[in-house]
Amino acid sequence: MSPTRKRMSSYIGLFITAFIVFYITTPALNIHSQQFRFLLLMLSVIVISIEISIDQAGFKNKLIKYGLLSLPIVMVLVIGIGNLVNGVIFRSTDYAELIEVEEKSFETDFPTMDESSIPMMDRDTAQRLGDRRIGSMSDLVSQFVPADTYTQINIDNNPYRVTPLQYASFVRWFNNRNEGIPNYLKVDMVSGAVEVEDLEENIKYSDSEVLNRNVNRHLRFRYPTKLFENPSFEVDDEGHPYYIATTYENKFWFKQLEPTGLIILDAVTGETEAYDLDEMPSWVDRVYSANLILEQLNYRGQYSDGFLNSVFAKRGVTRTTDGYNYIPMNDDVYLYTGVTSINRDASNIGFYLVNLRTKEAEYYPVTSADEFSAMESAEGSLQQMRFSSTFPLLISLNDRPYYISSLKDDSGLVRSYALVDAQDYQRVITSDTVDGLIAQLNGRSVSDSEGEELDEIVEMDEEILNAVEGEVENISQAVVSGNTIYYFMIDGSIYKADITLHDSLPFVEEGQAVEGEVNDDNEFRMIILD
Repeated sequence: MSPTRKRMSSYIGLFITAFIVFYITTPALNIHSQQFRFLLLMLSVIVISIEISIDQAGFKNKLIKYGLLSLPIVMVLVIGIGNLVNGVIFRSTDYAELIEVEEKSFETDFPTMDESSIPMMDRDTAQRLGDRRIGSMSDLVSQFVPADTYTQINIDNNPYRVTPLQYASFVRWFNNRNEGIPNYLKVDMVSGAVEVEDLEENIKYSDSEVLNRNVNRHLRFRYPTKLFENPSFEVDDEGHPYYIATTYENKFWFKQLEPTGLIILDAVTGETEAYDLDEMPSWVDRVYSANLILEQLNYRGQYSDGFLNSVFAKRGVTRTTDGYNYIPMNDDVYLYTGVTSINRDASNIGFYLVNLRTKEAEYYPVTSADEFSAMESAEGSLQQMRFSSTFPLLISLNDRPYYISSLKDDSGLVRSYALVDAQDYQRVITSDTVDGLIAQLNGRSVSDSEGEELDEIVEMDEEILNAVEGEVENISQAVVSGNTIYYFMIDGSIYKADITLHDSLPFVEEGQAVEGEVNDDNEFRMIILD
């Protein structure tokens, strides 16, 4: 085969391979994209290899030979030296100034949360509830499963996690791709209620699409040079589904991505619109990722007094704790994380609140135990139960900081709640409900509580109970006032049972025989599970 034909066939193969790689990985066609720079480097190496293998004679010319061979080396050196010069060693103060933080007083400035809207369901619990809800719907579970997204957002200042359904497999995608995805899940982070939202028009663009309607691929073809990471799933205040892709540019040479705007993709129609940061719709809650915010907060804590101080003297060097949580306030989502010294001495010197839509950051200098000490204290208060604590939220009660967390059993179900004094973490209050925590903190006596319970027992004894027996046709669950409630459909009627009635309630399945006694409100007072 002649050199010309060898060269042509080699470059055709290279072009096809490069297109396939681009179609799968969808890098931005932008020199500031690390993926794109790597592909350019690989392509240049392959081109040189092709030329050397085809035309050895042409490479007897040393100028051409060494010129081509040095091209990848020059690329690596330029990028490497540029990144070194623009790294934290030489530009530490610039990195420390990536995020502006306003110091505030906890007693006077920290916003008080509505006690009825404290989100006590963590992401793991929300995912378990969502999976269980879909598992009880036979018409959906055979074709779709919940995506792992579970984005925390605010809807009318109420905290929810939302996630779309996705095709259960390639075959399910092939069979349902024309109709699309009919639902998404909305989990109330206060009560734990799971809603399967029906859509007037199905979702056609999602992460589980295989070809051109895949979210990343669709956005890349429309915005080939824009830098963006994995878009997040959100819904507006009317419940319409969208994907939000934050766009970025590098602040220092090829380093440190910083948001410049966002692209909103309509998950139903595929229409897109790009916005600057100061023009985005107010319903968008997540523009800045938690990882980016934490990284910049740590730059601020580590390099505010220069790079050398961070390595040697370490005066005033701080870092965020190894965890964070989300707090809904003012119809926005705030990232909360503690601030500790570089020595990690199990105590916090303060904490940050950062608005994930605007990047407005606040620092509250409050000396307290760190979150993990509070979690251990909460678990130890009910040590015999072997509960595990979720990462806590910091809230203000009576102008004092408290950690509040859920306590879960080995199966991941929320069994109790704990309130830990952040400044004296040995003071712990536990209760089966959030209202019970607040009541105890506000000084309700134990005798009062016992009297209320006695009244409830007397009232219960006076109830007229009716026998129920049958097979479970459908089952769902929700957390109401801190208690897990199971809803059964038996012979077309809906009954409910508190988790405390029977340890096996989490494992009840459709078709299982159930009998017991219920009151006039169809609430089980006694239940027998076969």
